[in-house]
Amino acid sequence: MHPPCSDCAVVRLVAWECSDTLQSQSKLRHKFPYFVNRKTDELSLIVKCLDPENNQCQGVFIDGAPGIGKTILATEAANMLRNDKRHVLVVYIDCKDIKSFESFAGTVIEQICRSPTVDDPAAEIRKHLIASNYYFYILFLDDFECFLEETNEQQKDQPSTAVAPSRDCRKRVQSFIGEIANCATNIKFLVTSSEIVPFLPMVAMKVIHLDPFDKDESSKLLEKVRCGDKISVEESEELCEICSGIPLVLHTLISSQKNLIDLLKCFVKSPPEERTNFLQEMKTVPQEKKIEFCLDLCFQRLTPQEKLTLLGLCLYKGFFTPDKAAQIFCSPELSEHKLRAIVLKLEQRNLLHLQKFKETSKYTFLTVIREHFKLKAKQQYGEENQRARGLLIDYLLSFLKETFKVFLGKNRVKEAIEEFSGEKENMMQLVEWIDKGEMDEERVKKSIDVFNIAGEMLAKMMGKFNYENVYKSLAKKCKEMGDQRRLAECLTSLGIKEIFNCICGLCHNAIERVRCFLDEADEIQTHLQVSKGNSRAQCLTKLGRCLVRSDDKVRGKAMIEAAIRIRKAAIETRDDHEEEGGENVCHVMLGATYNDMAVVLSFENDHREAVNIRKNQVMPIYRERLGDHPFTATILNHLSNDHRDLREFEAAEEYAKQALDIRLELLADHRDTIKSLFDLGVALKANGKFKEARDFLELCKNMQEKVVNDCKKKVEEELRDVNRLLKMEQSEGQDQ
Repeated sequence: MHPPCSDCAVVRLVAWECSDTLQSQSKLRHKFPYFVNRKTDELSLIVKCLDPENNQCQGVFIDGAPGIGKTILATEAANMLRNDKRHVLVVYIDCKDIKSFESFAGTVIEQICRSPTVDDPAAEIRKHLIASNYYFYILFLDDFECFLEETNEQQKDQPSTAVAPSRDCRKRVQSFIGEIANCATNIKFLVTSSEIVPFLPMVAMKVIHLDPFDKDESSKLLEKVRCGDKISVEESEELCEICSGIPLVLHTLISSQKNLIDLLKCFVKSPPEERTNFLQEMKTVPQEKKIEFCLDLCFQRLTPQEKLTLLGLCLYKGFFTPDKAAQIFCSPELSEHKLRAIVLKLEQRNLLHLQKFKETSKYTFLTVIREHFKLKAKQQYGEENQRARGLLIDYLLSFLKETFKVFLGKNRVKEAIEEFSGEKENMMQLVEWIDKGEMDEERVKKSIDVFNIAGEMLAKMMGKFNYENVYKSLAKKCKEMGDQRRLAECLTSLGIKEIFNCICGLCHNAIERVRCFLDEADEIQTHLQVSKGNSRAQCLTKLGRCLVRSDDKVRGKAMIEAAIRIRKAAIETRDDHEEEGGENVCHVMLGATYNDMAVVLSFENDHREAVNIRKNQVMPIYRERLGDHPFTATILNHLSNDHRDLREFEAAEEYAKQALDIRLELLADHRDTIKSLFDLGVALKANGKFKEARDFLELCKNMQEKVVNDCKKKVEEELRDVNRLLKMEQSEGQDQ
């Protein structure tokens, strides 16, 4: 791999945000294949109101009963805007999935920023919206009624399986929306809600109320679903009346009954006392109960295997392929082949929502359907629901363990990042189940073990809030179970993240944060006489780094040497390989621990020996087993710093460029990329290249403002100094 020239790297960094890659990060669903525009043409009105050139309106609020087509209409409009104007970026939020303000801000940042691992997503969103001259943003808030104050009567009448966001969360979300509406001129809002309420007083919104379909609109939908088959006016009117013009009920009913038209003919011609039972009942059910009745009716027509598959799939968040569904939920009673066929059948009956991703068909649920069947599973199929949840948990744990191996495989880190991104919501749900006591103790323990095995990977892939939320929740569960060994491992994982978070080489504040976790972990492990394993080695080596930095050098070095012995033993004892994550992981972690020894040598200014260890003991392992990888970039960064301190400035500059190239490619906006920008800037400064040094330090400062909240003083000091040196150089040139 060839390092980039400085000018190319600067241009590439500036251009990243203006690429179309952000369009692919939007969670907006594709157009609905059976969309029918109403006669009143709300679609054109929405597009007109949300057009970036329309300064009279800040957004559109769509209300209407569940199943009336709010989300489908809004999605159609959002796709039209995005496709016609490529600079329009739609940020989709399913409000039913939001449990905290942090999860709201995190979901937004994932769709507007190349790398979502930032400390303060809310601050970055504000900054991003104000600074962006390229994109116009539409914030699509689906099912916004979740953020409205609920009365006691509403809570009684509308039972739900989902936990509503807290009052504090609702207030913070509403306040934040009002804030960005006032401070940014390049954002509009598209909101759907089943409650007829104003959005926010400070936002000028166009309110659209959706009524049920009339007979002509119903007829168009029915013809589309039946692939152009004509339906008589009489049949269309009768079906519209039976379904109260609710599009979801119409579509689901016609999809689930192959001979519905023949049944309807009999129904229309028969005396009232002889009419088809389910059509008669559907006709007499109140409008607000139509969806529930229709879905229950469709459910009754499924086979037992199809019913259980449907209820299990409701547990899975996000999109899945038939192959993935089969991989997760197959059992001795239900083969993968049968399960794939069931997924296709459920989609044909409109119980699953199909979305095309290039050449791949993926499926998910419309919210109203998912919530209905999740409640049914909880109330009527408790034992079966637990079994399906167990299958999903087992799949996710296996997935996390295997993804960690991929993450530490040669030149496969991008693959691991993409795979994990697709399962992140389910991983957070896994932790939520643990936290709420909705998982048996055996699986809880297994989950904690796997999360701790994968701690190094998650520390790179997850933002600070989510990472801390995961491991603090797991630590709390360990305390509840009285499991000291696993508690120490969770504390070690929290300490690792703090080490990774510090971009200035382990400052005093970072050491304090690290030691509040690792001192307790070490005390527990020492008491339990833990003498092997990845977590013990991590605790010893990372705490050792802190102690050396804090002038307890003898004890610190002894800890790192003990960690190296544990790592070597793990390689030699093949029986422990799987327990540690696999043979390749064991070798990589030995290399990482050798680097910890090199770190303390650098602390002691023994840079020559630190270089020897990194070149002869760390890099051979990393080059053979990782290739281009964030961990490899870390060693290159360290080598740059060592050579700079040895006054070997050309080598320092070269290693810093190589590290930056890897991190730009694999991590984009990330703490580690900030480290490389800083170290390259300092290396260029030391090499007398002040203008280039200033460029990279400016880029470092800009990215740091996005990603982190700490260690900013050091960057600002270097910038001031390099600007001073530039002025001196310019003055000397003028004097000559």
